[in-house]
Amino acid sequence: MAVSCVSSGVRHILIALAFVAISTPAHAEDDDEDAYFAAFGKHTLAAGFGGHGGRIDGHGEGGMGAMLELGYGRGRWQYTAEGDVESSDLRTTEMTTLPGRRLRGALGVRWLARQFIPVDPLGVEMYLHAAAGLSSYRWMNERSQRPDLTVGVGSGVRRFGRHDIFVRLDVDLVFSKGDAGFAAGVVAGW
Repeated sequence: MAVSCVSSGVRHILIALAFVAISTPAHAEDDDEDAYFAAFGKHTLAAGFGGHGGRIDGHGEGGMGAMLELGYGRGRWQYTAEGDVESSDLRTTEMTTLPGRRLRGALGVRWLARQFIPVDPLGVEMYLHAAAGLSSYRWMNERSQRPDLTVGVGSGVRRFGRHDIFVRLDVDLVFSKGDAGFAAGVVAGW
């Protein structure tokens, strides 16, 4: 039941992303030097709070914790190194959960898809991003390591200046060893 729900949700998100891509006007001169976009800062540091949920070997799993991200920007593109330290509760039966922790590291890329600048030093932005990572879980006497692929969208507000200041909300789909889950987080940085 949960697998069909997840695959149905993934299908709807992919269809929505296809509609966004189709409705986007293409410009021959539209590149990273486009004057209408304020580029990502060359070096960024962000910290925040996030949560995740999904299934591991048929068991429900979820948790929350801290996130840290280092970024390198080039025009509309930002390359990231991410790290998470989160709680992890593995539901082994209907009445039993194993408490534990999850450590995750990932390398990713973020693309600045849209930007609206209502007032000169402030911008409202939408991102598309993807990352490949490795999660290490530990519950009481059990351990598990799982590679994952994350794709998602984000939206945020950025103040432009010598050092940009931003607040961003990310929502992701996480795919790992035949299972799918979700992750979301709020980060602030400069």
